[in-house]
Amino acid sequence: MEHVEFYKRFPLLAGVSTLQKKISQFYGQIVKECDEQVGWDRVESFDKKTQMMRLKLKDAAGREHSVYVDLSSNVFSSNVEENSVSMESTKLTRYLETLEERCSHLVESWDLLDDIDSTLCVLQPQHPKRHELWRRIAVTSLHTALIDVSPDRSFPKLTVYGPRTTTLPLNARAKAVRTLWSPTKSARQNIECILQCTLPSAVFDHKDIKLECGVCFAFVCEKETADQVCANDVCAQPFHRTCLVQWLKSKEDTRQSFTTLFGKCPYCGGNITVGS
Repeated sequence: MEHVEFYKRFPLLAGVSTLQKKISQFYGQIVKECDEQVGWDRVESFDKKTQMMRLKLKDAAGREHSVYVDLSSNVFSSNVEENSVSMESTKLTRYLETLEERCSHLVESWDLLDDIDSTLCVLQPQHPKRHELWRRIAVTSLHTALIDVSPDRSFPKLTVYGPRTTTLPLNARAKAVRTLWSPTKSARQNIECILQCTLPSAVFDHKDIKLECGVCFAFVCEKETADQVCANDVCAQPFHRTCLVQWLKSKEDTRQSFTTLFGKCPYCGGNITVGS
């Protein structure tokens, strides 16, 4: 489809001469690439007000991804990568090629993450983006696990958070993920086999899990999760590292050795330590 028809589908500043100052310096380049290489059939929409063009990209598994051409800021972006790329550093054709290579590299990782999202109780991120290759899941009412997925490994990294006395044996088992993880099993089957426990379902009530920081009463604070847990199993109150450090530093009876703070839990008064 020629770009004249593109005007009909998406009114992309027809009458260029009267609005020349508002048009991206890369406008001509983008139109030419869509004419000659990219193809207008890949263009999903164009927002005249924001000067944002959206293109579609499919991976080998049939997942659709969005690619954005921002003509107001002169950058390319997508849901596949976290950072945008300046039009000064690359062309649209090359940017799409790079994304296609990235998608091909990540397809198996996304298969695993989709399995986790659909079958396990995912606590974080609440609305995951494709570039976020990690999940925080519920294990028990007192334990959560961080799953870190990488296309360069055939297995994910698994770290359990919770009361120290019960977390130590769980993390000892988690170290066996390298040898026990089977690509023929589901994520649930693998993790339950490794941790030797039954995981809650995807519809598990999040309110049944101790997640909120005992200082700021939020689960996430500046992208930090409450993963510092009181060693007293009866208490097991989680805290954000930053919140706990600030709390302990405000108390006169807190001791410090190098970068480690020794003080009292804000909830139960038991001994608690944290690296500052």
